[in-house]
Amino acid sequence: MSIRFTATKSTTRQLLMAAAGVLLLLAALDIVSLHRLSDPPTTDDDGFLTSKGQTERRTDLFWGTLFVVAGGSILIAGLGGLLSGRPVVELSDERIRLRVAGPMSYLEIPWAEVAGVRSHRDYEEDGRIPTPVLVVEVEDRSEYPDGLWGAVWVGDALHVDADGWETTVEDVVIRSELMLETHAEGEYQ
Repeated sequence: MSIRFTATKSTTRQLLMAAAGVLLLLAALDIVSLHRLSDPPTTDDDGFLTSKGQTERRTDLFWGTLFVVAGGSILIAGLGGLLSGRPVVELSDERIRLRVAGPMSYLEIPWAEVAGVRSHRDYEEDGRIPTPVLVVEVEDRSEYPDGLWGAVWVGDALHVDADGWETTVEDVVIRSELMLETHAEGEYQ
């Protein structure tokens, strides 16, 4: 299987995620121990925590823990996306591969089963900012799993969230249509 085209997540977005994770970790460190930007717990003249200070300390530990968990998760997700560099879409002569079966797993759809590929804009609930969506229509949806990651089935059409891709969804659609057309011509020759 020779891969003709790949689309990956935006490097800039992955870097920004990692930076946000680092900022949350630094905020947690300040809240729990450094107290450069946050106020330290209240102490008496001897330096011991007062009853109010003990309550403030418990609150600081709660928020610090929350920030560490959130910051660590975001940092790992951002760096993981940067380091893995795995494509979200791969187009080959035989099939289209979409990384929607899990964080590192692909759903493979042979060109013979693809009825069409198009782009779509999803306006969600608020209707303000459209999210780009890659729509892959298949002949028989029953052959493919439910519970996908970053994608949902609407009838026989797989709607894949294309927000944050390095390549525009329209470019992926054009290349997919060319591959689909090439596959169809090969069948009839």
